[in-house]
Amino acid sequence: MQDPYHQLSTWDDDNDVNCCKWNGVVCNNSTGHVHQLHLRGLSLRGQINSSLLNLKHLTHLDLILNNFKQTIPSFFGLFTKLELFNLSFAGFHGVIPHTIGNLSYLRTLDMAGFPNIVPAGHKNYYHTTTYGGYPDMEFAAHVSFPNLLQVDNLEWLSLLSGLENLNMNFVNLSRATNWVQVINTLPSLQHLRFQNCSLSYISPLSYLNITSLTLLDLSSNNFHSTEVPKWIFGLHNLHFLDLRNNSFIGPIPANSNATKLKYIDLSFNFLNSIVPSWLYSCIDLEFVILDYSFLTGAVPAGFTNLCKTRRLSLSNNNFQGNVSDLFGNISECFLETLEVLDLKFNQISGQLIDQLGEFKSFEHLNLNKNLLTGPIPASMGKLSSLKVLALSDNKLTQNLPHSLGQLCNLEWISVFYNKLGVVTETLFANLTKLKVLYASSNQLSLNIPSWLETQKNLSHYLNLAGTGISGSVPSWFWNTWVLNLSHNHLHGEIPDFRGAAQFIYLSSNKLEGPLPQVGDALKELDLSNNSFYGGIAHFLCDETYPTYSLEILHLGENLLSGELPDCWNKWPSLRYLSLGNNQMHGSIPTSMGFLANLESLNLQNNRFSGKIPFAMHNCIKLVKMGLADNNLAGNIPAWIGTSLVELRILILRSNNMSGEISSEICQLSYLQILDLANNELSSGIPRCIHNITAMVIKRSLSDLFKLYGVEKSWYSYSFFNAGGFRESALIVKKGGKLEFDLSVNSLSGEIPNELTSLSELGSLNLSSNQLTGLIPENIGEMKQLESLDLSRNSLSGRIPSSLAFIFGLGYLDLSYNNLTGSIPDGTQLQSFNASSFVGNHLCGLPLTSNCSEGGIKEMNEKATEVEWFYVLLSLGYALGFSVVCTALVLKKAWRDACFGLLERMWISLTTST
Repeated sequence: MQDPYHQLSTWDDDNDVNCCKWNGVVCNNSTGHVHQLHLRGLSLRGQINSSLLNLKHLTHLDLILNNFKQTIPSFFGLFTKLELFNLSFAGFHGVIPHTIGNLSYLRTLDMAGFPNIVPAGHKNYYHTTTYGGYPDMEFAAHVSFPNLLQVDNLEWLSLLSGLENLNMNFVNLSRATNWVQVINTLPSLQHLRFQNCSLSYISPLSYLNITSLTLLDLSSNNFHSTEVPKWIFGLHNLHFLDLRNNSFIGPIPANSNATKLKYIDLSFNFLNSIVPSWLYSCIDLEFVILDYSFLTGAVPAGFTNLCKTRRLSLSNNNFQGNVSDLFGNISECFLETLEVLDLKFNQISGQLIDQLGEFKSFEHLNLNKNLLTGPIPASMGKLSSLKVLALSDNKLTQNLPHSLGQLCNLEWISVFYNKLGVVTETLFANLTKLKVLYASSNQLSLNIPSWLETQKNLSHYLNLAGTGISGSVPSWFWNTWVLNLSHNHLHGEIPDFRGAAQFIYLSSNKLEGPLPQVGDALKELDLSNNSFYGGIAHFLCDETYPTYSLEILHLGENLLSGELPDCWNKWPSLRYLSLGNNQMHGSIPTSMGFLANLESLNLQNNRFSGKIPFAMHNCIKLVKMGLADNNLAGNIPAWIGTSLVELRILILRSNNMSGEISSEICQLSYLQILDLANNELSSGIPRCIHNITAMVIKRSLSDLFKLYGVEKSWYSYSFFNAGGFRESALIVKKGGKLEFDLSVNSLSGEIPNELTSLSELGSLNLSSNQLTGLIPENIGEMKQLESLDLSRNSLSGRIPSSLAFIFGLGYLDLSYNNLTGSIPDGTQLQSFNASSFVGNHLCGLPLTSNCSEGGIKEMNEKATEVEWFYVLLSLGYALGFSVVCTALVLKKAWRDACFGLLERMWISLTTST
């Protein structure tokens, strides 16, 4: 065993043979035997030796927070007198040995593991934050490798009949399908923690033997489509219940014996029910957390009669009702004890009432994203303990009341997306602790207020985006850690900023001049949609720092010009880069291959030329490549398909790309948008196209609660400005649908049948090519299509009848092909304009040619008239020419005269020149 930090320096039998004085060793005062060994948090490494068994009287063994790189030794099962055994976060991995079941005196077994998935680039640290003595979140210890503990079964646990506390958080228990029955054999069990254990099944119990249980944590498992188990609510001694993030389906059981609950968390589930009355009848409740649970109905007014509740969190549900119904008749004890009220993202309506100012211990009030109207009541100035006030995204009007200036403990104000008016300096004079001001998208319409400079703590976060403020940006703003002044009327040049600022958003203003130089602390910079001009070499190639930490750089929609400099190796942290809609030219430099972390590249609508450099095959994290509307040439590189396997969006439209579409493109299995339109591509459409599985397989909601409880339909690169930097089909023209566009090229051959397997496509455009053959008969299987354009090709045959059953189709163009026969019946196709079918040999609605025998004859006659016109014209020309030639052969005099005329014309032409 290794002790790299010399934590066991006292363990020296040469100088002190009395081991009872050694660090971490506790002996029995009477016998001198070692009874307890406390080695927690010492960062010990290496292997644990079996000589530890010499401590035969050991009752407590605590090894938490170390880095032993080994499996749990089976000889631990020989410490038969152990009462407390703690192996959590100690670096053990592998299968937990069954010999632990031999520790029959054990009362506490703590062997929490590390999460199975550690995000790339993140280190793990162990700390437990508490709220009123209850754990809120746990993280793993700082280690250089993951600790993956698992079990093959839990039968050995049933031998520990005296066990009172069991913690196996983050241990993989997926193979222990009978875990409920095993746990039910432990009558003394009081605390059970099975957080994030990959459990997928929770069986019913006909008889409860674990009636001593006071704490139950089953959070973050995989109980998909499983009803909330009723037996849990039969645990009448339960004080703490955490079932969050399990995808349980509702409803919450209507009856419960768990009347002693103090803490309940049912958040991030599909409960789809009202709040049952028994819940707000639990008089000892201190913490109620029901966020993201699809709860409906009115927020029960019964909650306001609870006398011990400190936190009431019901956010992100479908609660309705009026504010006055909830707060109109509040008990005095509720007013005294409540510290946190979170009702954000519901549908609560009405005006804020004066009673809100009567809470005595309020620290956190969040009513964001509701339907609140009217002014903010002046009585809220009496909430002297308030630290967080969040009223954003409502319809609040008038000015912020002056009384809010009395809230001297206020640290956070969020009132964005309302219709609030002018903010006065006197209101903020006493708010000396204010760190965050989020007032974007209101109707302030004023110059940058001078009172902001007096807010010394406001250097943490300032958001006045979309408030109508004007003027130039003061120099002291650049020390604000997060600064968002986008969508305003700011003007003038901005200086270099190398201060404390890390997140700066100044998009959509009237700023101008050359780009500023930045410091190495900056993480995100958005200067888009302004009038910055000139080159960017001084910005990118500044030698002040060897490398920069910038992750997001958005300079799009300016007047930037010149070539891209070749010094991208100085920006290794870049994840999002946008230079689109400028006036830049030249080739894409090879140093862009150093952007190994780049996920989104946007260079569209410039004048870049040359080939896409091979060095960019190193940008393996790319999610989007947007190079449209440039002058890029050459073949589409095959390495895009083989190296950029994470691509979701590939847009190369309106360039000069040529050659064939290589089959390597089919390896982009995550691709959702492929736009190669308006190039010079030739040959056929690859038949392997069905391998782009993201366009084939229906997207599920399995990760519904993975990111803030909502489906991850878009990906944001920014934490503080999520709406400004995001990728998904949502930002492209077809309303979030998957898109496949190869129009305006020179593609030939037939439309491959494999294309119709892309059943998730929302838009398919193959127009203005040279495609031949039939429209695939099973095109009707593409049920998600909203737009289909096959016009201006040479397609033949009949329109497949299955096309009439794509009921979501809103745009269709089959014009100018060689299609024949009747347009299939059905309200869908007949609802389109006749222009969708012109230039073919079709009949039936919406065309005027009907498909009766007479109608077909008329249509054929019209087509025949056109054909006979050209036939007769050709025959007339041939006949006339043959008559002249015959006359010249038969009449020598005519022949001599003709050739004589031709000879004189030739002599005349040659002498004149």
